[in-house]
Amino acid sequence: MKKTLPILVLLFGLLCHAQEENADYFLNQGMKQNSQNQYVEAVESLKQSVSLAAESEDKVTLIKAYAGLGEAYHKADQPKLATKNYLLSLSHAKTLKDGNAIIKASKELGELYADEEDYGLSVQYYTYAIKEAKQLNNEVLEAEVLVELGEVYELQDKPEPALDAYSRALAIYRARGKNSEAGHTLSKMGNAYRKKTDYVQSILNYKEALGYFAGLDDRKNVAATLSDLGKVHALNDDYSESLRLYEQAYLDASSIKDNEVIISSCLGMAIAYEKLKQYPESIRYHKLYEQKKDSLVTAKHALALQTLQLKYKKQRDENESRLLGTDGGEQEGVSSGDSISRAEYEATKRTRIIIIGVCSIIVLLVIGWFWKRKQQLKEKLREERMNHETERQERLRMVQDIHSDLDSKLSKINYLSESIVEKTHGMPTIKSSGEAMQDTTKKLEENIRDLVWLLTPRSTTLSNYITNTQEYVTDYFKDSPVEVLFSMPDKPSTNTIVKESQRELTAAIKESLEAIAEDPQASKVFFGMSFSGTRLMVSIKDNGAGTDRNEASKKTMENHIVSIGGIMKVDAEQGWGTMVKMIIPINKQIRKSMKKV
Repeated sequence: MKKTLPILVLLFGLLCHAQEENADYFLNQGMKQNSQNQYVEAVESLKQSVSLAAESEDKVTLIKAYAGLGEAYHKADQPKLATKNYLLSLSHAKTLKDGNAIIKASKELGELYADEEDYGLSVQYYTYAIKEAKQLNNEVLEAEVLVELGEVYELQDKPEPALDAYSRALAIYRARGKNSEAGHTLSKMGNAYRKKTDYVQSILNYKEALGYFAGLDDRKNVAATLSDLGKVHALNDDYSESLRLYEQAYLDASSIKDNEVIISSCLGMAIAYEKLKQYPESIRYHKLYEQKKDSLVTAKHALALQTLQLKYKKQRDENESRLLGTDGGEQEGVSSGDSISRAEYEATKRTRIIIIGVCSIIVLLVIGWFWKRKQQLKEKLREERMNHETERQERLRMVQDIHSDLDSKLSKINYLSESIVEKTHGMPTIKSSGEAMQDTTKKLEENIRDLVWLLTPRSTTLSNYITNTQEYVTDYFKDSPVEVLFSMPDKPSTNTIVKESQRELTAAIKESLEAIAEDPQASKVFFGMSFSGTRLMVSIKDNGAGTDRNEASKKTMENHIVSIGGIMKVDAEQGWGTMVKMIIPINKQIRKSMKKV
């Protein structure tokens, strides 16, 4: 009995060892190594699992082992080998009719083909995975695949099928109470609507996503969604709301140190301030954006360098293992001469690593210095351009105000001279002097107009002109008890309006405003502008006495409008105020022969 006991113990140990190192053992080991990002070791373990599972005809383990190999190769950035192993897993899964394995392999293949930009095959495998998930009645898995399918459609610039896939996934998440997943899906729908330029629907989806994230206290996604909302409002030309959202996103992102959102928010605020003509604030946030971006780029470079060093170290260790061997017996038999060679080899390698590391750091520092220098020069030029533009705009505004005032005064002098000429029958000397004064006034008026308006841009967008006109009317009655009510178009227009039309229409508007200011009974003004096709319409209604306007003023206004090919109508009703309507062509070029002064 004592003699047979050691033999029984030995047999038991061999059986346990054989049972331990089976297909399942290597599968579990490979999956664990996959989760620890040990891809080389994972591949070796999973290959052992595949071999043992194939010998024992263990189809279930074989399917999982092929899928594990696909995952390892995918993480190791070897897409062809990953695709090959996922296809093998899918083939065996179809044989066993293993629905879950079919869905997993199809889903991974869809992702791999999308990475390779083979969108046709990607959609095909995602669609197959959705079909299998429906048969298994696994709605949550179906929703996950639908979201990934929507992303593939977005990569192909197909917003409609992408939104359909997202909507189906959203319905499942809502029914299942998956609030986090619903929020992310709504955010993706907001992105799709934004690319489709449906900004209203995009804003609605982002706001709903924001509600889900706020309810979950998901501060990271709250900050990111606020930043996305700010971007959509900026695209919709609502820069005030865009600025408010970006500011909130910046504060939330700063509290959790989310650098990506901080950088996008800084850029968004800089653009919003620039559009709102608050140039000092715009410059400040442009600088902050560059600083934050530089810090992030530096951190990414450092991380990339660290990753590269780890890969190099790992490769060096593997090479040393193959060169020197890992068997203890061999190491004991190394001679003293071999030990010296090994020490020299190690020293040489360490020297090379140090040299490579130092050179890499120097190169990165030099590149970083040149890049930062370039950015500083660009920032300086941008700041100078902004300052010059602000100064130019202010000078232009002052010149235009002076011109409008002189133009009005000269028009009145012109009218008075005409009245003098009409009343000097039988007085040739006075009539001759009056006509000379009239001619001189007309020439002076024309020269001043031509001189001043040469300084203005030849044309501007219709939206800019309407905005400037609204500011002008507001400033005109700023110190007056008259209340101004505006009716302006909501949608922007890229049509241009030439400088002659700007000049004459603004002069006519000013004449009308002066008449209202002189009416003691006028307390409200309704000022409206609209455009249709190639026509711009202006209406000015007051609640004054409603008496006929001064003939000189009416004639001056009419001259301005007719000279640019427009029409004007003045309706006055006793006790109900006066209505002035002006319609001009937007892009009409004025000929000198048609121009009246």
